[in-house]
Amino acid sequence: MLEPVPGVFMLERTWGSNIYIIGVDDPVLIDAGFPLDERRIIRSLEGAVPSLMVATHYHIDHVGPLASLKRKFGSPVAAHSADAEVMEGTVPCRVFKLDPLRTVYYKMLAPLYRYEFVPVEIKLEEGDIIDALGGLEVICLPGHTDGSVALYQRERGILFSGDTLRNEKGILDGPPPQFSPGLDEAFEHIKAKVLPLEIDVLLPGHGEPLVGGASAGIRSMLDEKGRL
Repeated sequence: MLEPVPGVFMLERTWGSNIYIIGVDDPVLIDAGFPLDERRIIRSLEGAVPSLMVATHYHIDHVGPLASLKRKFGSPVAAHSADAEVMEGTVPCRVFKLDPLRTVYYKMLAPLYRYEFVPVEIKLEEGDIIDALGGLEVICLPGHTDGSVALYQRERGILFSGDTLRNEKGILDGPPPQFSPGLDEAFEHIKAKVLPLEIDVLLPGHGEPLVGGASAGIRSMLDEKGRL
């Protein structure tokens, strides 16, 4: 595992999203990748039981093994109330219109990535504080999904951004357009809620951690895209 900042561990070479583990004795899991990432998560926990498993949003590449992990550990699951309904199976997820090549690709892989509903005991809302890393503030950033959230550690300037901000191949960007029904909405929330924050470290859902000067990078990205 990598340790991009003290006390935060990031699993390497996951099949799905980046997976973060905070702490050692009573770890908090932030996102869980695809179902195929379950064994790697269990090995990385080294016998510890997560005190909480948080989903930044409901997409299967972030919540794939949560139901199975819950059966194994009994740990509570937390997600925004809007996305919790999809994770629990009471509201259907949005269907994306993809190009033919992507459609064929995802249909071929579908048997490996079947969505399994999971109870969500903790319904997150704007301003809630998660007891980890000295306190993680919930910031609601709808657009990628209705209940997308980021988690902000104010004292250390650390932001877990889910898919609302990515840093793939060293290119900072907003959420993936093909999977974001509310792309403009997401960028408006980045401008209104993320840009005013003092962020030193960005820990995205996809791509490499950005350690040092993350706020400047986010501002530059918004400027380049004409979103300021």
